[in-house]
Amino acid sequence: MKIAIENGLTEYDSSMEEHIQRKLRLALSKMAANISTITFTINEVVDQQGQVEKHCLLLLSLYQMPNIAIEETQADLAFVIDRVIQKATRALSRKLSV
Repeated sequence: MKIAIENGLTEYDSSMEEHIQRKLRLALSKMAANISTITFTINEVVDQQGQVEKHCLLLLSLYQMPNIAIEETQADLAFVIDRVIQKATRALSRKLSV
């Protein structure tokens, strides 16, 4: 399971990448045999009210199955990271149980 993190944030903390990798490995370790690569992209976007929010896109490239793409946008960075990983874990569990 290869993890690629693409960071487009203006405020970048080097420990954030390690934190994201640790969370991904922990959440998806039981299903790692089905995942070839994980691409985690995080950017800043401006909403209609002019507020800066964090946008995450998590793409799971799977063996012998269609890819899974999960997106989430929230103001809080930690919340958006946790939320997109939770959504991806549930989506992959559902796909594998069919």
